[in-house]
Amino acid sequence: MADNSFDVINDYCCNACEEDNVNKEALFYCQQCSKGFCDKCIDNHKKLFKKHQPIGRKELNKWPVAKAAKDFLLNCEQHPDHRIELFCEDHKKLCCVLCHLHDHK
Repeated sequence: MADNSFDVINDYCCNACEEDNVNKEALFYCQQCSKGFCDKCIDNHKKLFKKHQPIGRKELNKWPVAKAAKDFLLNCEQHPDHRIELFCEDHKKLCCVLCHLHDHK
């Protein structure tokens, strides 16, 4: 049976599982460590870092912006591998270097 763990895209991934090439959803976030943890990994984190106060999904507003959301906002829609870096005054549009070269001279 094939491992399809990376077929699912989670908004927040467990950083500990990710290091083992496992894609599990983070249910907790530790601001001191700047890492997300799944339901299993949070137990080890709590044992190792007793003074840390991880926050759950109920306080998602305290979590950092998800990488997928950040990439969506910062990467060019037409060229997803390129960051938006420029603003075309003539077209009043944000664009990447490739857009600027091809469409906004």
